[in-house]
Amino acid sequence: MENNRDIFIAKLDRFIRKYYQNLLLRGFLLCIVLLLSYCFLISFSEYFLYLSVAVRTTLIFLFFVLIIVLGYQFLIRPIVGLLKIGKRISYRQAIDIISTHFPNLQDKLINTLELTEQAEQLNQNENSLLLASIHQRIESVKIIPFRKAVSFKANYKYLKYLFAIATVIALVHFLIPDMYSNSTERLVNYRTKYTPPADFSFELDHWTGRAVKGSNFSLKAHTKGKYIPSEVYLLTDNSRFLMKKENSIEFSYLFRNINTDIKFRLQSGNVISEEFKIEVISKPGIKNFSISIKSPAYTNLPLRIEKNIGDVSVPEGSELEWMFETDFSSAGELIFSDSLNPSPVILDGNRLKFSRKIRKPNSYRIYLSNNEFNRESYAKYNVDVIPDLYPQIKIASMQDSLIESGYYFRGQIKDDYGFSKLRFVYEADNLSPVYIPISLNRKLSAQEFFFSFDFASENFQEGSNVKYYFEVFDNDGINGAKKVSSQQFNYYIPNSKQLYDLNSAVQDSIGSKINQSIQLSESIQQDILRMQKNTLDGSAEKWQQEQLLNEIGNKKKQLDNLLQEVIQENQRKNRLMNSARMDDPLLMEKQKQIEDLLEKIMDPELQNLFDEFNKLAEDLNSEDINKLGNQLKMSVDDFQKQLDRNLQLLERYEIEVRVKQLTDRINKLAEQQDISADKNRRDAEKIRQDQKLGEEKWNELKEDLKDVLDKNSSIQKPYDFDGDLNDLQDEIDEMIQESNQFFENNKFGKGAKNMKNTSSKQRSFAQKLNDNIANSTSAQMTADIGNLIRLMNNLIEFSFQQEEVLKSFKRIGYLNPKYVKMIEKQGDLKEEYALIQDSLITLSTRSPQVASLIGNRIFNIENELEKVITEASERRKIQAATAQQKVLTDVNELSVFLSEALKQMMEQMANAMPGDQMGDKKGGQPSFLDLKSDQKSLKKMLEELISDMKKGKSGKESKEKLGKFLQQQEMYRQNLQEMLQNGGLGNESEKILREVTKMLDQMESDISNFSINSNMILRQNRIFSKLLEAENAHREKDFDKKRESNSGNILKLSNPREIFEYKRVRTDFEGVFYDSNVKLFDYYNKLYLDYMIKLNND
Repeated sequence: MENNRDIFIAKLDRFIRKYYQNLLLRGFLLCIVLLLSYCFLISFSEYFLYLSVAVRTTLIFLFFVLIIVLGYQFLIRPIVGLLKIGKRISYRQAIDIISTHFPNLQDKLINTLELTEQAEQLNQNENSLLLASIHQRIESVKIIPFRKAVSFKANYKYLKYLFAIATVIALVHFLIPDMYSNSTERLVNYRTKYTPPADFSFELDHWTGRAVKGSNFSLKAHTKGKYIPSEVYLLTDNSRFLMKKENSIEFSYLFRNINTDIKFRLQSGNVISEEFKIEVISKPGIKNFSISIKSPAYTNLPLRIEKNIGDVSVPEGSELEWMFETDFSSAGELIFSDSLNPSPVILDGNRLKFSRKIRKPNSYRIYLSNNEFNRESYAKYNVDVIPDLYPQIKIASMQDSLIESGYYFRGQIKDDYGFSKLRFVYEADNLSPVYIPISLNRKLSAQEFFFSFDFASENFQEGSNVKYYFEVFDNDGINGAKKVSSQQFNYYIPNSKQLYDLNSAVQDSIGSKINQSIQLSESIQQDILRMQKNTLDGSAEKWQQEQLLNEIGNKKKQLDNLLQEVIQENQRKNRLMNSARMDDPLLMEKQKQIEDLLEKIMDPELQNLFDEFNKLAEDLNSEDINKLGNQLKMSVDDFQKQLDRNLQLLERYEIEVRVKQLTDRINKLAEQQDISADKNRRDAEKIRQDQKLGEEKWNELKEDLKDVLDKNSSIQKPYDFDGDLNDLQDEIDEMIQESNQFFENNKFGKGAKNMKNTSSKQRSFAQKLNDNIANSTSAQMTADIGNLIRLMNNLIEFSFQQEEVLKSFKRIGYLNPKYVKMIEKQGDLKEEYALIQDSLITLSTRSPQVASLIGNRIFNIENELEKVITEASERRKIQAATAQQKVLTDVNELSVFLSEALKQMMEQMANAMPGDQMGDKKGGQPSFLDLKSDQKSLKKMLEELISDMKKGKSGKESKEKLGKFLQQQEMYRQNLQEMLQNGGLGNESEKILREVTKMLDQMESDISNFSINSNMILRQNRIFSKLLEAENAHREKDFDKKRESNSGNILKLSNPREIFEYKRVRTDFEGVFYDSNVKLFDYYNKLYLDYMIKLNND
């Protein structure tokens, strides 16, 4: 029973569920149909009617209301019924609905439902009959399908509606494709006013709607449609602007300097476009920036700040710091071309900082960012690097006028920032270079320097080729000092034989030119005689006289040129002697006196006579030409005598010089032979070669000596050379042959011993040769002194007699018979003076002192005596007396000069007594040359000592060498102390020499501690370098303007500034530059220095 009842109720529940399902399906279809219909209707209406904002707003509102109502009615309520939530249809209502489908069952179903409800209220005993009735009824309706009372097929009609509306929508979309999109857009934007499309519309080209603040924005638009407007206006809130017409349909307008958002429309006639908006965005930018440039310290350039200039040129190694003041920037980067990675930037508010050291040219970009822009490129700049250039150096050199080996240098150095070092470098053959520092202004970028160097001051080997140049270093603190060398010069150190031959060749050339001058003067005399003869007898035409006059003038020019060549070659010869360090004071004095004689040989008076003769000859005045010609003949004759005298002086002087050179060469050969003989027997072959070389040199010396003796025999009153010289020479030849025999027989011990004996003989030979010339010179000087005294007495006697004649001549008239006797007596005095004159001329050919002092005075006296006789004979008494008075004056002056010459000769004789070697130095003090020479010897001894120790030699021989080394070093120390005590070195030189003294102390300390090693060699090298520095500092101290040293004999180089005639200009240059308070940029500063140097050169 219960089961049937439950089945009945379950069947009713299933019916109700299907009922609600049917409602939901039907409601869904109805919602779609209605909503689609509504949307179609309002879209269609909007598309064609362009509804107002109010209508569109209402339609949209109704649309949402319709959605809510339909959704509630047709969707939510069925769903709630399905979910059995809330109120739903009852079983009776369900039966009523079923009865509509099954009308015959309505009463039966209602009765069954009512009985069932009653049965639930009664207990089981009471309702058994009722239940049986219910069961019966349920069984009768059990087979009836209640669900068929609800048919889903009844909803097909709604599908037809949906299909119909969908078909209409699709058809309209096909016919009007843009209807739904346009109308939907206007409906969605229901608050926006839309107008019906005109015959044309506006469209913006490349529209972004954004513009960068402060920039210009170009708006471009075109029209679209059947109608083409002629004008288009841009409307803003308060303004109206005419757009520029680009072509028939395109228009443009330029917004300038946009700083705020702008809303606008486009209008043409009654057609107004929708509203557009330009949104202003801020682009990151830079207000201003600066670059701080800190140049490397060595450039001495000040801190430089460039403002708002990104392209800069900076010295290499400069540190740059950028400072940017930005606008609207939240980040920034600097990217250099040599690095892909962005460089870190320090942020400080709206400022960006960045720093970097620049070593090479580079470019960089600045990138800025903010919310709108990411890494916006601001600008690209370049950093150009100014490299530190190599320094420049130019050298001009000049040879000393007195010393062949002396050179002066004037240099110009330039650099961009300054210098660190300047030095003079020389190296002989393949030896290590020697450096001599030169002081300079390290901060001055363009400057001049002066330097002098005497190659004879160094102990170069004979025949060495010395390369020398200058080196300048800049002060590059980044890459290290750069060195530049000047052009390389070469100086050849001639050996003694070459010097001897060169000196002989120059002397022969001088003698030849003097002989040519004598011959040329004789020819001039003959031409003058012909000129006088032709003028007196009139036998020559005028053109012949003019031709003869031209010949005399040309010969005079040739004579002047010859004399100039003689002077120049004699100066060259003297330079050779000075460079060879001729240390004989007598020879040096003679050299100077002979040079003065040659330079004064062309007397100004003789030159004036030639000039006057040429002027008179043009007028062809016979009387004046004859008179002046006579004077000129006499002067030319005197000139010839002076030439002849100077030639004889030169020949005698040359013999003395050659003998001195020969003795020096012989002594040097003997020294070399001694050194060779002391060599170890293991060097036997080298000793043999030295012996052969010594024999060749000895043979050369013999040939040169033979040539000197031949020349000596050709001069007047030759020097006396003993015959013992030949015997000694033969003896040396025999000893050399013996040495050769010993070496050929491999008897090296005897050969070496014989070499030492030969060198001893050679020294004796040199001494003998020197004594011969010294004795002969002394004897000749003694005789000359006696002759000079006699001549002075004769000259004084002549002076007294001339004075008596003058007094008598004044008392006697020219008509007095005694007047003729006075003229005869004057003639006797003239002949007496001629004897004195001849003796003086002969004496002057042997004595430069006499020749240099008397000059041409003796010839002037002769001319005046001739003039006295001429004037007196022609009864011109006053003129004759004037000439006599002139003779007395000249004779008295000549006596004074001869007295001075006598004094000099006696002093020379006292300084060069027989037995003394010519040129021996009396005393003297150590010099830098001596110290350097001793230092080289000490170094050589130390090297030999260390070499022996390395070889294991430590016996008696090594101890002797060590003792000899200490002894020589002590002597070296004493010489050094003597130089310091004598003073005059200058503060810098003294300071350096005291450092050398300390190094010597350290050397002795090491030896006492038996610490003898190669480090001592290094210390010796440093000592030598210190000596060079001290010598250079001493050179640059205060050079004496005199060309002679304190000894009066050894020539020194002059101040190079004075030689280059630079001292005044240099002072002005330095004064202008350093005293100026004008502050110049580096570029103009360099231009200023260049200008001053150029001005100095000009």
